[in-house]
Amino acid sequence: MPEPRLEIGALLPDTNLHLRLRLGDGPLLVLFFSEANTPLCTTQLCAFRDDFEMLAQLGANVVAVSTDSEAELARFREEHLLPFPLLSDADLSAAEAFGVADRVSKRAQRAAFVADRDGVVQLAIPFYQPTNFEHYQQIFEALGLDV
Repeated sequence: MPEPRLEIGALLPDTNLHLRLRLGDGPLLVLFFSEANTPLCTTQLCAFRDDFEMLAQLGANVVAVSTDSEAELARFREEHLLPFPLLSDADLSAAEAFGVADRVSKRAQRAAFVADRDGVVQLAIPFYQPTNFEHYQQIFEALGLDV
């Protein structure tokens, strides 16, 4: 039976990562990635690093989540100068709550979610492809950029 997916209009799940506490005066972008230092996941996160100033201008908070250990995430963040927190979801509970857990690989799928400041999901991309410009554009539109 397929896992239920988090959909637009749903409330941001309350997980052990306490993502609701990261809601501020603006939207929250939650990025799931499969594994640190892999080509596509590095591409995924570095794209948001490169446009972080624009994200800040939109008032967006950003967080990226994988099952990697906290130590591995710290190395990855430092190596690639990522300006947003990387959170460890070692038990896949957050990935399950968002509907993006891959139990076979014990990893999260690459995914992107935007929640407004009230925690209501405004965009859900459960199979995010870092090389798909349309996905990237949809995220910025959901964050309030007038494209």
